[in-house]
Amino acid sequence: MTFEQACQIYYIHMEIKALQLDLARLKEERRYVKATNLTGMPNGKGGYKNWMDEYLIKEEELQNLLNENLYKLQVERKNFEEFLQGVEDAQMRLILRLRCVNNLSWEAIGEELDKDRRTVSNKFKKFFLLYSK
Repeated sequence: MTFEQACQIYYIHMEIKALQLDLARLKEERRYVKATNLTGMPNGKGGYKNWMDEYLIKEEELQNLLNENLYKLQVERKNFEEFLQGVEDAQMRLILRLRCVNNLSWEAIGEELDKDRRTVSNKFKKFFLLYSK
């Protein structure tokens, strides 16, 4: 496991949060769009594109992206859990777990361990420098 691979889990989490936020915004916007007339009768607007259809298509695309990222996250977490099994230092395992699996910020990890955020961040980076050699 490399430093970059460990960081991927954190960034996949961030991407999932962004997609969830985009999806929620889109659903909120859709509430204000006039619903489609389902009578089957022509409305005489010619090539008019139905806005609701566009929202539903965009919503489906975002949902698919979200599902793909959730799957990626599961795979990366499984790989990371296997990697954690080989880490002997309990404090280092905890730092790695809190950052990569629980997706905590350096500040939150520092508070959890009663250490400065820079200390835990440096331990994380130093671990991967030593591990990669």
